Amino acid sequence: MRLGVGPLALTSSAELRALAQAATESSFDCVWVEGPPAVAAMVAQWVPIRVGAVVEVGRHHPLHLAEDIAVADITSAGRLEVILRPAHDDPDVVKEHMHLLAAALSGAHIQWEGLHLRVPARLADNGPVPQRLALNPRPAQPAVPIWVLDRQSGWASIADPLGFGVAWRWRHGLAFGPTRWRLPRAVLCPSTVEPADLLAAAGEQAGYFIVEAVTPGDVRATGRRLAGPLRMPDFPAWINE
Repeated sequence: MRLGVGPLALTSSAELRALAQAATESSFDCVWVEGPPAVAAMVAQWVPIRVGAVVEVGRHHPLHLAEDIAVADITSAGRLEVILRPAHDDPDVVKEHMHLLAAALSGAHIQWEGLHLRVPARLADNGPVPQRLALNPRPAQPAVPIWVLDRQSGWASIADPLGFGVAWRWRHGLAFGPTRWRLPRAVLCPSTVEPADLLAAAGEQAGYFIVEAVTPGDVRATGRRLAGPLRMPDFPAWINE
């Protein structure tokens, strides 16, 4: 089982740094921020653990997002993770953006003629352009771990062929069930969630639980309560007493 904290709001750099350092001290695997990948890369300069960014997909050009992810992954020495939050009223726009983002991050030489996007754009004012484009620079990781926040059942079927995982919001009675995805299921959880409920939701599957926190004290209390039971079967409760 993996354990993350966040996504943290973008307040002051001092507050963000204190939260990230508390996460490192409290055995979290990753610190997540609500914002662009560049902020996650900044956090990576303060802590040795992995960093994550929750970003919108469908609002900005996917090649721009791919470049931001690649640069942040290089800056963080290959420790970046991403959750994509669909942010367009038209699901076809989001699907096209996800396909183009996946192609760009894979290192493919892209020629895309879609319903909403064309790559290369081949605008008249641009003059001669190549027939295909490739992302430069490439991310440090062979495959940046990316999940899609699934608010409607359709995103899972899109994410899987692209190599993306699926992230859910926590709800009581959640059960993972069988999966064939490369990435573990990710779940955004409230700070009040209990370790027994998380283990019951995962069942026999691996899980990645990202738990909200507001203050460094919240981070430490959550890590103390969840890290042991999620990582060690039959964790003795008296340790936290």
